Amino acid sequence: FPTIFSELRKAVPDAEIGVLYEWDGIKYLVDTLALNYHVQAPDYNLYPAALCEMACKYITEKKPVLTAICFDNPDHVGHVDGHDTPAYYAKLEELGDYIGRIIQSVKDAGMYDETIFIVTADHGGINKGHGGKTLQEMQIPFIICGKGVRSGHRITSSMMQFDTAATIAYI
Repeated sequence: FPTIFSELRKAVPDAEIGVLYEWDGIKYLVDTLALNYHVQAPDYNLYPAALCEMACKYITEKKPVLTAICFDNPDHVGHVDGHDTPAYYAKLEELGDYIGRIIQSVKDAGMYDETIFIVTADHGGINKGHGGKTLQEMQIPFIICGKGVRSGHRITSSMMQFDTAATIAYI
């Protein structure tokens, strides 16, 4: 995933590229030299909608070619309350609202008809953990839609993280 940004920078030197995140560790996983913008949202517990608001502002003002918006709070809920729990699904519902607001910002920026959205995760989970070899821990959601993406298609095989980077590179 980190090389996607630097490869885009090489291919399109003037492209606006940004990464916005909640977890501080993300900045170590991307080539920040290839980015125009990277920023960590303030403490989620104090400002739960901050990352969403920052992303919406960035999109409408800068109209980026590639943007990664990395929400971390579902992971925290998975570790505290457990994956596949009412608290976890409530957090995903909150995230769904944020995604809707981000999509609206893309529309407001006049980029909707040219945009491809990918919603995915870095891992699955079981009970309050992850990192094992069960399908629940390794399988990730992968939702893609937008310009040129076949509508209503369902991927029936398992997705791995490297599939996400390969898909972005293909796009």
